[in-house]
Amino acid sequence: MVEARKFTFQYSRLEDRLKMLINYDSVSSRVDFFITRAMLFRLIPIIEQILIKLSTARQERSAPVADRHLHVNAQEHCQQETKTDKTALTLLEQHETLLLEKVDFTWHKQTKRVEVSFYAQGKLQCHALLDGEHFAAVMHGMIRAVPHTSWGMAPNILQI
Repeated sequence: MVEARKFTFQYSRLEDRLKMLINYDSVSSRVDFFITRAMLFRLIPIIEQILIKLSTARQERSAPVADRHLHVNAQEHCQQETKTDKTALTLLEQHETLLLEKVDFTWHKQTKRVEVSFYAQGKLQCHALLDGEHFAAVMHGMIRAVPHTSWGMAPNILQI
C-alpha cells in the first residue's frame, strides 16, 4: 500500500473528470485516480464535517504539527503549494488511471488527525495520515481544480 505524500490535482476536459495524482514524481509509489463529479458530490458533506471537527480541534490545540513532506498542487496558486515538475508529471505517468471507487475517512480523536484511504479496483490503493492544516490544504486543492461552472459547484463550497 502506498503512503500519499504529494497530491496533485488536474481537470481532464476529455474525460470530464478530476484527476488526482498521488506522489507524481515517484515511479514506485505513484497512483493516479479519476474522481467523477458524482463521487465528489458524495464526499463534500463528509469533508465539511471533518473540517468542522478540525477547526474545533485547532482551537483546543496550541502548536501545529509540522509535516514538511506533504505537498499539494492544484491549478490555482496558494501558499501550501510547491511547483509541480511538469517533466516528471509526464515522464512518470502511470499506465492506467484508476477510477476512485471509495474513500474512507477515519478521525483519530487523540492525535486530531485524519486518515484518508483511497480504494480502486475493489482494494485499498493508498492512504494518508493528515493533520488539520494538511487535510484542509488537500481538500481545498481538489476543489480549486474543479470546473466550478460546468459542474454546478460554488468555488467556495468548503469555506468553513
